Amino acid sequence: MNISSSSISQSSSSYTSQSSASDTSTLEKQLDNLEKQLKEVARSKDDEKTKQTKTRQLQQQIQQIQLQIAKKKSQANNLASSQQQSMNEQEAASSRLGVNTSRNNPALNGTTGNRLDIRI
Repeated sequence: MNISSSSISQSSSSYTSQSSASDTSTLEKQLDNLEKQLKEVARSKDDEKTKQTKTRQLQQQIQQIQLQIAKKKSQANNLASSQQQSMNEQEAASSRLGVNTSRNNPALNGTTGNRLDIRI
């Protein structure tokens, strides 16, 4: 039971991590695009008032995206930390109960070399 719940936890952790990385990557692309637009506004031949207005709008959007990126990264770090703590607690509980759930344990994975004879 511990092994299956552990593998489920690892699987969902991997999916969450990939999803968060994808979301962050999308936000970073948006941020790059906004920064390019900001440079284009600076180079444009618009009057100063128009440039200031566009610059202010783009800077606000950039700040919002930066906050979203920081929030996503923080959530991902908190989730990873929480999952690691949960796995550590599971391992501690298993060792207190004397249960060995190690995948490398020969007694659990059938590689001890001992023969098992089951006759009916």
